[in-house]
Amino acid sequence: MATRSASFDALILRARESPAGDRIVTLLSIEEGLIDAFAFGGPKSKLRSLASPWHSGRAWIYKDQAKGFIKLSDFDLSEGYPAIRSSLAAIGAASLASELIMATDALGGDWVDAYALITGLLRAVDRASQRTEEAQGAQAGQAELDAVASALSLFCLRAVSLTGVMPDPGECAACAGEIGPNGLHCYTRRLGAFLCERCAAAEGDGDALIRLLPGSARWLTKASEMDFSFELNLGLARDALALVKALAFDLAAKAAHGRLKTLSSGLV
Repeated sequence: MATRSASFDALILRARESPAGDRIVTLLSIEEGLIDAFAFGGPKSKLRSLASPWHSGRAWIYKDQAKGFIKLSDFDLSEGYPAIRSSLAAIGAASLASELIMATDALGGDWVDAYALITGLLRAVDRASQRTEEAQGAQAGQAELDAVASALSLFCLRAVSLTGVMPDPGECAACAGEIGPNGLHCYTRRLGAFLCERCAAAEGDGDALIRLLPGSARWLTKASEMDFSFELNLGLARDALALVKALAFDLAAKAAHGRLKTLSSGLV
């Protein structure tokens, strides 16, 4: 058939305007993977407002395969993550997560895990931002920044692992020696891998080397077992968290072959 219609649960990752002024949305679904579709309607139309980034729900898609045309016919919103839009940190986290999913073709075509992973991230970030709105104050704001940073770091590490390019924190990339749980963990941006203490000393102290604190090293070894509800209360110290975030962002950029504009936007 040249044309067909379908409906499925989907998350809108991105919305952009075409040169003609039409909205084009990128959706992620378990059934169809990544899809770009037109969302027609004026600026105040219901569909156009529903077809916004980080809205999840039931999508109705019309395809004309002969013309290579895909249109979003309708969208039934089920989850909108409203608190994300009230925080620049949350917007940055959601933007980077969406960009990483798209840059890796939904983690190499693993649609089920990609959908579950980014949905977990959005819920965690939305929850952190909502708590800040309710509590207010400088302390609450810093708590949100820490929670968002740890959730985003976990997302990046899990995404890199699912694409199959996560280096082994327990093995030195230079000498292939074992790095014990109590050993000094160093990450080299040059190799995108971990080094033992001896090889890290030979690497030098330039910007290419990240020397992890004990707390960040322990957090890193547990990352594959965490879910987003657990990590927010883990209590990772702020200086250790900053090192984990730097490492996670570098690995994410390498997995995406450097195609992550959000990293240079100042939002994360």
